[in-house]
Amino acid sequence: MFLVVSLLFNGVYWSAPSTPVHYPWDKNPYLEQRKKQLSDVMEELDPHKPNIDRLVIKGSNKAETNNNNVIRARIEDDDDLAEIDDLDENLDPLRDHPDVVPEPIFGPSILFDGNLAQWTGDSYSYEGTVGFEARIPFEAYAGKRITEFLEVKNNGTTAIYYNWKRLPKNNPFDIVNAKVQRFYFNTSSGVILPGDTTKFPFVFKSPNAGVFTEQWQFETKPVVCGNAALVATLRGISLQEDKFKNQRSEIERELAHKQSEQVVHQILSDMLDGVKTPDRAKSPVDAYITPEEIFQRKNPTMHWSNETITELKNLYRALLPDDGLQQDEGDLSLNSLKQMIMGMDEDDERKEEFLQKMNTAIVSLSFPQFTPIQHQMYSVGYEMWLESIDQIVGQSMLIRSVMGLPEKTLGNMPDVESIVVADRDNRSAGSYRSGKGKPAVDKDKKDKKGGKLDLKAAKGKDTGKDSAKGKASPVKKPPSRQGNAIPTPVATPVAQPDRDFTPGSTVQSPIPDTDPVSDTKYQEKFYIQAYGIIYDMIDRMAGVFEDIKTKEDAENLKKLGLT
Repeated sequence: MFLVVSLLFNGVYWSAPSTPVHYPWDKNPYLEQRKKQLSDVMEELDPHKPNIDRLVIKGSNKAETNNNNVIRARIEDDDDLAEIDDLDENLDPLRDHPDVVPEPIFGPSILFDGNLAQWTGDSYSYEGTVGFEARIPFEAYAGKRITEFLEVKNNGTTAIYYNWKRLPKNNPFDIVNAKVQRFYFNTSSGVILPGDTTKFPFVFKSPNAGVFTEQWQFETKPVVCGNAALVATLRGISLQEDKFKNQRSEIERELAHKQSEQVVHQILSDMLDGVKTPDRAKSPVDAYITPEEIFQRKNPTMHWSNETITELKNLYRALLPDDGLQQDEGDLSLNSLKQMIMGMDEDDERKEEFLQKMNTAIVSLSFPQFTPIQHQMYSVGYEMWLESIDQIVGQSMLIRSVMGLPEKTLGNMPDVESIVVADRDNRSAGSYRSGKGKPAVDKDKKDKKGGKLDLKAAKGKDTGKDSAKGKASPVKKPPSRQGNAIPTPVATPVAQPDRDFTPGSTVQSPIPDTDPVSDTKYQEKFYIQAYGIIYDMIDRMAGVFEDIKTKEDAENLKKLGLT
């Protein structure tokens, strides 16, 4: 079984494994499953069934008599064994006492971990060599403590004084190790009297896992073994406790299950990919297209409006002859409708009316339809503009009254019809003067652009100064309420229009029989007042629009249940 880490943790597409993972063969789920399936056959082939649970192994290091051997050969169960033990006690009541007492050893002699070390006749013959080495092994988990003992018995007739000396450890690679103590025991000197046995306890505890070794020399006085060294080697093995064994096993089972699912899923996918059904027939093109979509295709720059489109449909029906095609609504193309109207006879009185209706419809469709909130904002803005215009007219009348200027009447206003006639004459004269083969309309457009640019250049300085002064201190009250001092902004000369400048685009000329200086002051004061009124109106309009949008958003959230 293989394991793909990216597959199991991220659930990505299964691919051939690159790194094999070996599980213990005896714990293979497939092996256990097959054992259960073939258990009957295995029992038939190997019918031996030893009773492992009741198996008992007993032994002894003492020689037994022939009679005991004969008796023990007839033992069948534990009850018989108990009876035989009682029989042994009756046959040999002194079996716990040795039959032969060993001879005492005269002079210095000890048993160092079961090894006999005694006086050899001198104290230098084996100096520098290792006489006996007692190995004391330890094995425990990191952070756990374990204790082992070293037994030393004085079997001689001389008291033995001892001392512990640590041997330096060989470090051929000059590895710097942390000085952490892991072996603990009493290193102080002492004495062992003849016939006494001393057990030295050694404690091993390591904060980390690893294998650690220390060597200590057991020095005696008088010396034994010709002054050969008696070494105690402490070897501790610290194991890292597997705290996450259960969790790891659970993860391995889960990963193996996911891997199996992915492999099965991949196999099924490969099988199902080979089974194909005929493709579904496609729906006809534009089978469910709406009139609005047709209109947008035919007129990309226009916007849909039900009322206006209905009027255009009626207009299209009016263009059709009365031969039963009154139900035809056309292809919703403005160009087609325009060509139909332009194809009418010039003598047809309806042509001009149809063109006017179509122009009105095109103007209406050129802009997107207002939403309810936009309608509300339009109504509010329209009312504010009306109020501001009324205030501007009132301020104009007040200023003229204070300055002693005559009141403006409709008779003083320029005639609109005369302006239109003069404008037409000016255009025809301009086209005649051009004389360069270009249409007169282009020359007229250039004249208009030039006139506007000249007019803006002429008013540039005056407008900048007045607007700055209006922003700094907008005047909302009439000058009569602010005392006798009348503000006098810096006057700038008004640019005179050119001869070719159209009357329709010029500023109004001062009223006859008035002082030009007074009229200029009036215009300056009136400009300041008008600027302040419009500035306040726009400020209030922006605030009202924000309130309308906020209210609309709150109502939408309330409808959605979010508030």
